[in-house]
Order: sequence, then structure tokens, then C-alpha cells
Amino acid sequence: MTKDHLLKRLDACTGLNIIFQLTDKCVLSCRYCFAKGAHKDNLSTFKTDILQKAIKQAFETRHNNVVFEWTGGEPMLVGLDFFRKVVEFQKKYATKPFTNGVQTSGNLFDKELIDFLLENNFSISTTIDGTEEIHNKNRPANGNRPSFENVQRMRKYIMEKGRTCGFISTVTKNNLGYEGEILNFFRTLNIHSFHSNSYIYFAKNRVKDMQIALSAKDYARYFISQFNAWVDAGQEEPIPQTIDYFARCLLSGKPSNHTICTFGGRCLTNFIALTPNGDAFNCPKFTGSQNMILGNINQQDIKDILSPESTPMSKMIDDRLKAANSCLSKNCEFFYICNAGCPYYSFIRSDGENVRKRDILCEGKTLVFKYLKDVLKELEKVS
Repeated sequence: MTKDHLLKRLDACTGLNIIFQLTDKCVLSCRYCFAKGAHKDNLSTFKTDILQKAIKQAFETRHNNVVFEWTGGEPMLVGLDFFRKVVEFQKKYATKPFTNGVQTSGNLFDKELIDFLLENNFSISTTIDGTEEIHNKNRPANGNRPSFENVQRMRKYIMEKGRTCGFISTVTKNNLGYEGEILNFFRTLNIHSFHSNSYIYFAKNRVKDMQIALSAKDYARYFISQFNAWVDAGQEEPIPQTIDYFARCLLSGKPSNHTICTFGGRCLTNFIALTPNGDAFNCPKFTGSQNMILGNINQQDIKDILSPESTPMSKMIDDRLKAANSCLSKNCEFFYICNAGCPYYSFIRSDGENVRKRDILCEGKTLVFKYLKDVLKELEKVS
């Protein structure tokens, strides 16, 4: 793959995802958190002038639309007045379509804030890692208290308002062997689909737990078992997005127009994550890693930080080219699905040095692709 080819692929993405990591404080003590305690300067959240600057700059890039993502830590800790400012600045500076999404733990049940967010068309999503027992093992509240019931209370309140409340499921060793049970539980949540994140141990994270981290083979075991459980149940909703993406690509034999973030190969110049002091990263999972800072919005505009001409971005593009060409040199038949994988998983493989190594989950993903390819062929014969 040439640099021109990669740049064309990145330019073909017309949307900007801007992720505000509002705080590194949280009300949970998740066993796999990459964000807690990761910010410099110990700021509680974005100061008004930096927030205003970031929102204004988000509308000044080459992109046709903007997706604002509000995360943490726990984003609801910043309170109602903060989000009032968000809405005020977006109304003032919007020059193109945009959406808002809040990714919360679901453990701060602030009705006034929730109502405000819904009234202003923010989508609200949480994390549910599985059944109550699995969720509480992975995501205890501070003080090692259960958090599951609080999540369910908030979801119920949102749905009673006539809105949906999506969720992400983080997969750890605690989930292995319970794939069917987890899917059965997720069917009770009245949701169309869900996304799964895999917890991989990274020694340089502040919060880490090797005992529950997945290996590449664990990854394969989980998603193969999830696929089997989903097919056995008649492929009923909710749809596991990761499995569905793999299956669509394998059945068509070509890349999907609707890729998942970690498989799209499109993040570089189209995703930016900000911390309260204005530091910019490609992804919130890089926060706390000073060698991955792309710039700071107090010194540069977002459009310049994301430009391929920027020195940090140019280096990142060159590194991802090396990762892609490493895969292509091995004649990988599944490159069109994974696009060299997730830069963060390459970062872990390099022990936090760069993003040019092969995705640490490469072996596991290949096992999943091969299994699904064979099974889907047999299913096509039967149908």
C-alpha cells in the first residue's frame, strides 16, 4: 500500500469524530480502565474557553459532519451547567450537521441532567459487560460495591422517556464460557445491536489486571462462541456488531462501507480525542501516553493537528503504512476486513513505543475469520 492510497482512503471519510474525555475521575473501579488518573495537570474538566475553542474548531475542518462524543472517566460528573455551555456553543458555531453522544457508566442517576441531554437530542449509552454477576466482577462501583442495578435503573428511566439507551460490552476472561447466557440476557434489553470491546493487558496503563485480560486465543474463543450462540438462536436481535461486520465482509468478499472503528483503517485524520488541558490524541485510549500527543488546541487548530502535513500525524500515517504493509507482505487474505487492525492494539504490541507493529490480536482475529468463512459457506449450502 502506498502513502497516496492510504491518504485517499482517509480523505474518503467525510465525518469527524471528536471525543472529549471530560474527566479522568469516575464513580466506578473497573478492573480494566485506561482513563482513570490518566490526565495531566489534575484538571476537573475543560475550562470554558478551551471548550468553546474546541467546539468552534470542530466545525472548521474539511469534514461534512461532526460526531461529538462525551466520555470520561464519568462524563456526568461535570454536571448540567457544563452541558448547557456545550449546547450554547454548538448552536453558536455549527456550520454543518452534527450529533452528540454521551458514554456514561450509568451510575450517576441525575434526572435533571438526563432530561436536559434527551431534550437536546444527545444519545446516551452505557457499558454492560454481561449478566449481573459478570458485570459486577468487571465493573464494581468505588468501594467494591455492585454497579449493575444502577445501570439498569438509568436505562429504564431513559427508555420510559421513549428513547433508546445503547451499550458497549467489554469482554474479559470473566465472559469466557458464558457467550450464550450473555446473549440471552442482552435480548431482554430491547436494543437493536451492541458493540464488544476486548480487554487486552497493557503494562503501562495505570489500571490493569492481567488475570482478566484476553489473549489472542481467548479473543478467538469468545467471538467464535458468540457467533455460534447467535446462529443457534436464529440470529435474533440484538445483533453483535463485531460478528455481523465480519460476516458481511466474508459473505461479500469485499470491504464493507460501514466499518467498525477498530477495523476501519480510517481513524487517523478523522478522529481526535481531547483532554481538559487541550492535548489532542488520535484516540482516548492513548491519553496518558505523552509520545502519542498530536498537538494542543491552545497552540494549533484541530484542522492543522489532523493534517497529514503535521509532523506527529505524518509519523503516525507512516507507522500505520508499515503495519499495513507488514500484513500485506504475508499475503493475508483477510486484510480487507481488518485493515491492519486497531492502532491501539499495535501500540500495546510495541509496549507503547509506536503504532507500526502488527495488531496484538492478529492471530486471534485470523482464527475467527477462518472459522466464520468455513461455517458461512456451509450455511449458504443449506439455505
